[in-house]
Amino acid sequence: MVPNDQPAELDLAVGSMITVRPDEDREAYNEEYETVSVVQDQLREQGIDVDLLAMPGVQVWEGGLHHMGALYQLSRMAVHLEHDEDIADVIEDGPVIYDDDLDRMVTDIWDELTQTRFAHLVNLQGINSYFLPVEFAQPVWLAFEDEDGNEDSAYFASSHRLQQELAELSPLLIKAGVSPQSEAYRCLELFQAAASASVNAGLPIIVW
Repeated sequence: MVPNDQPAELDLAVGSMITVRPDEDREAYNEEYETVSVVQDQLREQGIDVDLLAMPGVQVWEGGLHHMGALYQLSRMAVHLEHDEDIADVIEDGPVIYDDDLDRMVTDIWDELTQTRFAHLVNLQGINSYFLPVEFAQPVWLAFEDEDGNEDSAYFASSHRLQQELAELSPLLIKAGVSPQSEAYRCLELFQAAASASVNAGLPIIVW
């Protein structure tokens, strides 16, 4: 969790994608309902059957990640350990992102050149991301237009798969010498808490 006096670089919540109830603001509810209905239909076209219209206005959990670099470092650790590689250099690098020197093993997964058993974790790159409380094998991206009419995409992954991936990754990190007090490990614990809340409540994780 992020200390109250430190802004998060990534905010997370577990709750409905419809942020208001119809009795609170009928117009806003109708607008959000229409938007989320379209997303739900698009996901079903991808073979992902999920109810995103239930429990409008409900939020059951929130948290935040102070450094995006911790997520990137955690992803680096996951893919290197998957290939039985030593991660001493990744630990030494710390939770930093060098845009001109990104880890090829991670970017090849982002670019869909290689696969990973930690797909739902590693493909998370930031905002406009959602983890849905249903099982499906691979994350998907859906295209949309932002408020300025520019093309963008939203990331949809599975809370169930994320929970499974983190449960597998956690002991691998400890065995490899990653400190439970490190930012990368705390990032893992943050997403474990979010995934657990999502699975238990049947609501998506919303990342922005």
